Amino acid sequence: MTAVKTVVVTGATRGIGKAIADRLGHAGWRVIGTYRREPRERGRSSPGGGAISRVPMPAFVRMDLGSDTSIAVATRAIAALAGRLDAIVNNAGTTDDGAFLAMEDGRVAALLQANLFGTIRLTESLLPLLRSRPDASIVNIASLAGVAGKEGQVPYAASKGGVIGFTKLLARRTRGTGVRANAVAPGFIATEMTRTLDDDMVRHIVHGTSLRRIGEPADVADAVMFLLGARYVNGTTIKVDGGFKR
Repeated sequence: MTAVKTVVVTGATRGIGKAIADRLGHAGWRVIGTYRREPRERGRSSPGGGAISRVPMPAFVRMDLGSDTSIAVATRAIAALAGRLDAIVNNAGTTDDGAFLAMEDGRVAALLQANLFGTIRLTESLLPLLRSRPDASIVNIASLAGVAGKEGQVPYAASKGGVIGFTKLLARRTRGTGVRANAVAPGFIATEMTRTLDDDMVRHIVHGTSLRRIGEPADVADAVMFLLGARYVNGTTIKVDGGFKR
């Protein structure tokens, strides 16, 4: 009988994270999802002050990547729930758009903390739980902005570019342990982050893609599933952008 694999998916209650968690759950994985905001469905309390829910997730743990204390508490909760992990999907993140030269230092620092530094600290905290498993995998959700840059999103692009660099470092640092590290760089995906775009911007984006459509969260989940199972892929960033040309 094949043992059930366990994965942590951060930011798992909505958007891309929820799509990833749902896909993994349907594939037979035991999913531990983290959230910062209250999930819509709550169950009995978890050791981390979150909640356990049978539908659609085996477990939820509250965590704020902007707080080192919250990361430490969540790490202990995940260890208590799982003991050992087979994979981590670092999806949680935020955005704060604006003219770079006009942005206050605090806004830039908060974005880097949530998207980059918090992701690094959480991964380092959970890495010992992965190293006890053969063929373990880390998938970091970056962004097309981190590959190509984007006007009005300089701090966001820098944070996601940092995630890509961190992924490459992880792939080297974990050599010989059986742990692989890869990244996915989504383009424009239909989530709460992109629903505020006006019709003209949506048309501009669609026209810039070879596939002539905006992506869906499930498209990103497809790439994550591939990387989790791709045993000879390491240190790679896959763009999920519909063939964006600009």
